[in-house]
Amino acid sequence: MFGGHGMSENNCGVMELYCLERARLEPLNRGRWIAQAERWHELARAQDSWRLQKKPLQQAMHAGPMTTQPRQLG
Repeated sequence: MFGGHGMSENNCGVMELYCLERARLEPLNRGRWIAQAERWHELARAQDSWRLQKKPLQQAMHAGPMTTQPRQLG
């Protein structure tokens, strides 16, 4: 349905909201849906944290020669 291993943070948020809505609609299963919503929330936070950690590394990898060597005149 929502498929794949690479769920984006946005998809995680959608799933979290879906679970919260199901919790509201199914009072007998409320605990189950709340727990699922919490899992989706934590997954989104973990993905966000991972993106923030790898961003400086990606920027360093894309640094060109102009940013690492002094400019030569003439």
